[in-house]
Amino acid sequence: MQRLRVMKRLGYGLAAGLGLMMAPWPQAAGAQFSVAASALTVRGRVVESQAKRPLANAQVNVRTKYNDYKTLTDAEGYYAIQVPDGRELREFELIFSHPDYREKYFHTAFQPVLRDSLTATVEPARALVKYRKNKLELPCGDRKALITKGGDTLSCAFGCERAPSLTVRLPVGNEMSVAAASGFSLKITDEKVELRGAENQAVALQVTAVMFRR
Repeated sequence: MQRLRVMKRLGYGLAAGLGLMMAPWPQAAGAQFSVAASALTVRGRVVESQAKRPLANAQVNVRTKYNDYKTLTDAEGYYAIQVPDGRELREFELIFSHPDYREKYFHTAFQPVLRDSLTATVEPARALVKYRKNKLELPCGDRKALITKGGDTLSCAFGCERAPSLTVRLPVGNEMSVAAASGFSLKITDEKVELRGAENQAVALQVTAVMFRR
């Protein structure tokens, strides 16, 4: 054991002498999304952070346990991806990348804002949103704001024109909207988005992602 400690100290000393950084092993990202549904359409827009201009040719990747579903944004920053197999939606990641911008795993948009869990029950005629001690009841077409644990303003909107939908808008412009015909339950933490109650439905997920230059 003493010999092992000496060898470790020698290794760190040699690295320091050579000007090297002893970096930890990279950690694989966990599944950001878990959706109980028969199929999923992901669409939305990618914009850059400063002037919120559309970002063309950004790659959007829905990475499931079985496949990668990729596309590029068009000249106006819009994209659309379909995942037809419900089993692939149990765990997946939503990743945005561009050569000139920092790669974005979408769950990182929630991390510095929520710092706690947000839950919602979305029915055909109303949505109930809970965050810490706040409880919001949203009728069709209503929008209300929440003050997060970190002091940021979070906007929640409920729509029911085509299908009941809940839109959550974050301060810098990142936005996520979920829609399913018969409603659903939603839980958002600073690490994961979980959607339940839509096992036999097709779910639409709309995401606006704001990207920052490298």
